[in-house]
Amino acid sequence: MPEAHKPRHGSEDWQQSYEQGTTPWDSGLVDPALRTVIEAREIAPCKTLEVGCGTGTNATYLAQAGFDVTATDFAALAIEKARAKATAAGVRIDFQVADLAELDVPAASVEFLFDRGCYHCLRREGRLSEYQKMVKQVVKPGGRILILCGNADSPHEYGPPKVSATEICSDFKKLCRIERLAAYHFEDVGGTEGPLAWQVLMTRR
Repeated sequence: MPEAHKPRHGSEDWQQSYEQGTTPWDSGLVDPALRTVIEAREIAPCKTLEVGCGTGTNATYLAQAGFDVTATDFAALAIEKARAKATAAGVRIDFQVADLAELDVPAASVEFLFDRGCYHCLRREGRLSEYQKMVKQVVKPGGRILILCGNADSPHEYGPPKVSATEICSDFKKLCRIERLAAYHFEDVGGTEGPLAWQVLMTRR
């Protein structure tokens, strides 16, 4: 597995990744699956939480589109960069350096939860129940959820942690109604095709 695609664990490791610039997931581009959902008006501007926001590219895009955004990440340096990006874009975002269990978000207040890469990492680390608890606590019934995660159908060993369609359905069937589960590719730096992924659009039960 290429060094740049090896998974890391814990907030210190994520911080080190940003310090060293070993962040292949941080393309600097708005994710195409997110852009499609927003431009198609499948989700209207609303109270939004992005978990694992990295340097804030997608959070800034959502704020520019009129969403009221709270965005969180383990890594303090990622949030520092995200704040600078939002300031340069002239948008206001509530950025938090926080673990999933430490989010400063009122219960049942989130109308749209966006996640590009957090779910599959926490699942790999044995923290699926914590992720499910977070969804249950912060997303209001009827709220929308878009998760973008690694795809177990990928023929390659490298890339993000991988999840099968069956596992996704099992993980969320009690909490959510899955509206779309479709394969696509993450974009790498420069807009080149990245690893095979899933786009999972759901509604909180």
